[in-house]
Amino acid sequence: MPPSEDKNEFEQAGNDKPLSLVQEFVLFVTENKKWWLIPILLVFGLIGLFVTLGATGAAPFIYTLF
Repeated sequence: MPPSEDKNEFEQAGNDKPLSLVQEFVLFVTENKKWWLIPILLVFGLIGLFVTLGATGAAPFIYTLF
């Protein structure tokens, strides 16, 4: 059986460039209509940023926010 030039969807997806984490998340949210995940992840990101900055020289400035 000679190899055909037509590739199925699975083979084409295997040849595509991999997506970044942010691109995959945006694709997931748009395809599955999970818009409620965005605020949750933004809050987690802000908390992580505050924790990270709290261990640096920026800590006195963060403490004044609260």
